[in-house]
Amino acid sequence: MKPLSDRRGAVAAMSAVVMIGVIGFAGLAIDLTRIWMVNARLKTAIDAASLLAARQIGTDAATRDALVENIYWANYNQNGRWASNYMLATPGRPTITPLDDERIQVSGFATVPTTLFSIIDRRNTTVSDAAVARREGTGLEVAIVLDQTSSMRQSAPGFASKLVAAQEAVRTMLGRLYGPNDDTRRNLWFSVVPFARTVNIGTGNAAFLDTTNMPIGWRQANWSGCVEARSNGNDDIADLGPADAGGRLTPYYYQSTYRRVGWVLRDTLDNQDVTNSTTANGIVTLQRNIDDPAVANPLNWTTATRVPSTGLGTYPGYDVPHYAGANACTNANAYAAIPVRLFRNNTDGTRRDYTVRFCRGDNDFTNPNGLVSTPTNDALRYNAEYATLINAGMTGIGNLPTSSAGPNRLCALSPILPLTASRAAVQAAVDAITAPVRSGGTTIVTGMQGAWYTLSPRWQNQWPNIANNSTIGTLPLPYNTRNMTKAVVILTDGDNNWQALYASGNVRASPTAGVTELLYNAYGRVGPNPVWPIQNVWPEATWNGTFPGNQIPLPPSQTNADARLDGRFAAICAAMKGPDPNNPRMTIYVIGFEIGNPSSGNATAVRNMLQTCATRPEAPFYLEAPSAAALEGAFTQVANSLASLRLLE
Repeated sequence: MKPLSDRRGAVAAMSAVVMIGVIGFAGLAIDLTRIWMVNARLKTAIDAASLLAARQIGTDAATRDALVENIYWANYNQNGRWASNYMLATPGRPTITPLDDERIQVSGFATVPTTLFSIIDRRNTTVSDAAVARREGTGLEVAIVLDQTSSMRQSAPGFASKLVAAQEAVRTMLGRLYGPNDDTRRNLWFSVVPFARTVNIGTGNAAFLDTTNMPIGWRQANWSGCVEARSNGNDDIADLGPADAGGRLTPYYYQSTYRRVGWVLRDTLDNQDVTNSTTANGIVTLQRNIDDPAVANPLNWTTATRVPSTGLGTYPGYDVPHYAGANACTNANAYAAIPVRLFRNNTDGTRRDYTVRFCRGDNDFTNPNGLVSTPTNDALRYNAEYATLINAGMTGIGNLPTSSAGPNRLCALSPILPLTASRAAVQAAVDAITAPVRSGGTTIVTGMQGAWYTLSPRWQNQWPNIANNSTIGTLPLPYNTRNMTKAVVILTDGDNNWQALYASGNVRASPTAGVTELLYNAYGRVGPNPVWPIQNVWPEATWNGTFPGNQIPLPPSQTNADARLDGRFAAICAAMKGPDPNNPRMTIYVIGFEIGNPSSGNATAVRNMLQTCATRPEAPFYLEAPSAAALEGAFTQVANSLASLRLLE
């Protein structure tokens, strides 16, 4: 027999061999757990870094990569709890790879050394991961509000005009939000709101109008689409829709009447004076005379109620009102008498010559039929304002916004596009914006009013063909809808400007010295024309009538009027943002384009006004573009701020 000690040695040897396996497999379990934990930590760091990388995709590479690495290490090290030695692993620097304009990849790795399992295998294990983040503008209702005043026609280095530079900058913004190829993106909508001294809602939206108090000469068929600001107290800065009391809009109507018929002064056939109290004065309203055809007679009614140089015929929208009776005309508000051949009554078979007194109308600041040069024998009919616009390239009498006289004179040329999902439709609307030869001033508050019409839930389901989402409903959505943001992006190249008449501040052909006014705009006139004593016969919106507690002193000055417009602009910006700064109704981005030399005031005042309107006074909410070349960068910053993110892989 062998000694028992030999058996104990064999058992010990066998136990040692078995223990290698037991310890090795135990080490494998431990090391696999370590590898899993390192991989999870690595994935968390990469996901966080990729989100930031997508957010910063538009910044320069060095700045972007430094920010991404910081967030990567903060998540991997749990903000310093592990000094890059988590589970004894050795992590590598992340790799940041842009894939295109909207996608970016972040990848990383870590080397995990073996511990107890090294008894069996000493090789280390490398774990790696990668994530692609895509910046996608989802959950947005955005109003693009663009200045289309005549100053946007000015040349800009590298572009055909300042307006073209703005249109290209918008193209860049849309490209970053839609990507290089997509025409739609989930929950992404834009409206386009061009503005000048008013906004144009489009002639197809007459259902939004309140025409109950329009003058008798107004015709919807001649309306070009522009609207006035609401004129009932603070309704101009209130959140109202067309279905609300006071929510409908008054059509813009430039009452270019030139002159009104007052009364017959003298019957030349009978050599008899006719006074304003004489019943014979009714001949000025005799339908038979009003409907007098354009016969070959230089003294007939049609010719006499127009300036002869324009020729015979009718001009749509120019019904000359016929007022007779006491105070219809006075020496202070009348033109020189003109001979007219009229029927005396409904049965008279022969016209006879009368001298007729013509009164200035309440809108006699333009002469729709005025001569383009001063006649030697009829100076009272000349209108320098009309001549100035003709010489500037505007058209003559008509219904176009580009007409030198007419019901739509100086109306904003381009209509509003309500919220739409199509990038192509939005860009087409932006590209179609036209800056006119003359725009009659800038009223920035009207641009914000138009933006609110497209974003307010009070306008939900009001615009024809409005975008509809089968999941969340008809646009515009309620404020603070979950995962949705409303935003305004407004660009202006100037300050508020309630412009004076182009030719001078004096009322045309006025025998009363010192009578001044400013151009009719979305707020109407500054005040009633003091030379027209029966203003109530032809009501017209006036600032002083709408805001009796904040009147513009008469005679009006641009300085005073512009300050009032600045106040309304500040008020509507505050109203649109809402009363709760922690839960705003919408985000407002303001881009000041070449504001270093505003048309009035000073750059500091204009900058303060625009900064106050923005959500915050710093970038990206308030941005300045000192040149056309800088516009693209400004709109890119806005796009980066608007973009929301989601992980794709």
